[in-house]
Amino acid sequence: MGKNKGNFLHPLIRSKGRKTISSLQADNHGGKEIFDKSEYIQHDKRLKLKENNQIYPSKKRLVILLLVLILPVILLLSLGNTDFAAAILWIEAVLVFLVLGNLFIHQKLEKLQPWDHIPLRRFLSQFILSGIYSLACINICYYSLKTLLIGRPPSSDQFLVLNIYGLLFFIPIISLVFGLYFMQRWKAAVRKSEQLQAENLKTRLETLKGHIDPHFLFNNLNVLSSLIDMENEEAQRFLDKFAEVYRYVLQHREEELVELEVEVAFISSYMYLFQKRLDRQLKIAIHYSGGNKALYIPTLSLQMLVENAIKHNIASALRPLKIEINCEQDQYITVRNTYQPKVKAPSELPQSGLDNIRKRLAYFTEKQVILIQNEDFFEVKIPLIEMETKS
Repeated sequence: MGKNKGNFLHPLIRSKGRKTISSLQADNHGGKEIFDKSEYIQHDKRLKLKENNQIYPSKKRLVILLLVLILPVILLLSLGNTDFAAAILWIEAVLVFLVLGNLFIHQKLEKLQPWDHIPLRRFLSQFILSGIYSLACINICYYSLKTLLIGRPPSSDQFLVLNIYGLLFFIPIISLVFGLYFMQRWKAAVRKSEQLQAENLKTRLETLKGHIDPHFLFNNLNVLSSLIDMENEEAQRFLDKFAEVYRYVLQHREEELVELEVEVAFISSYMYLFQKRLDRQLKIAIHYSGGNKALYIPTLSLQMLVENAIKHNIASALRPLKIEINCEQDQYITVRNTYQPKVKAPSELPQSGLDNIRKRLAYFTEKQVILIQNEDFFEVKIPLIEMETKS
C-alpha cells in the first residue's frame, strides 16, 4: 500500500469560505515547529494582495492625483482669484484627507478586525471610526480655511450646518465604499472557487486513474477468507483487518470529513497490518478513549501520516520505529514517531501528504497543522473539527 498512497486520498469537492491562516514559529518541548505554507495558502495571499492593490492607490497614482489637484489652485492664484482658489483648495484638502484617512482606517481594521471574524462588529467599527474621522477632518479643514485665509473663525451656526451636510455626504459615500469593497471580495471569491473546483476535479481524475476498484478487491477477499484454514486464527485475523481497511476506504472515500472515533478504529486495523509485516521493527501505541461523536478530521489523514512515518524512517530490530497516536484534550490528534530518517536532508522531508491535509482543513477551521521536529522525534498535530450532532 505504501506505493499507492495517493490513490486513497480523498479530494475535497465542496467550495467553502477560506479562513485566513498564518505561519507558526515557536519552540515546543525542545523541538522547532515547522509550517511551510501550502500552495493553497500562497494562492489566497496572492488574491488578497490583488484585492488590496485594487483598493489602495499606488505611489505613482498618488503623485499624479496631487498634481491634478494642486495645478488648478496655482492657476487661480496666478490670475488673482484668491477666494475661488481658497474654496477649491479647501474642497481638495478635505477630499484628500478623507480618502487617505479612511483608507488608513480600513487597512488597520483589516488586520485588527477582519470581516471573516465578526462582520457586524467590523461594520460598526469602521462606520463609527470613519464617521468621527470624516467629521473631524471636515471641521478642521473648514476652521483652518476660515481662520487663515479669510481671517475670521466660523460661527457655531456655520459649524452646525457644516456637520449636517457632512453627515448627509458621508453616509452615501461610506455605503458606496462598502459596496465596492464587497463587490471586489465577491469577484475574488468566485475566481478562487472556480480555480479550486478545477484543481479538485483534476485531483479526482488522477486518483481514479490508479485506483483499483475496492468492490473487486473486497469481493475477492471474501473468497480468499473461505479458502483459508479456519483453524489458522492468526491468518483469519490478518485477513479480517485487511478487509476492514478496504471496507473503510469503500464506505468513506466520498466523504470530506469522518468521525475521529471511526478514523482511529480504521488506523488501528491499518497499523496492525504493518505490525505483522515488520514485527519487532515497529512499535505502535494508540491512546484514545473515544466517546465524543462531535469530533471530525479529514478522511484518511491519519493513514497518510502513519504511512509517511514508515516510508521515510529506518525501521530495524535494533532500532525499531516507534509510532504513537494521542488525542490532546479534544483539540488535536497527534501522530509522533521516532526521528530516524532514511534521508538526512531537511528538504527531503515528505510534504505532499501534509499539504493535502492542510488544504482540506483550510475549508473548515482556522487552526493549523503543527509540525514539531528535533533530533529525537517528528510530530504532527492535526486540529480536530467540532461539528453539531443530531440529537
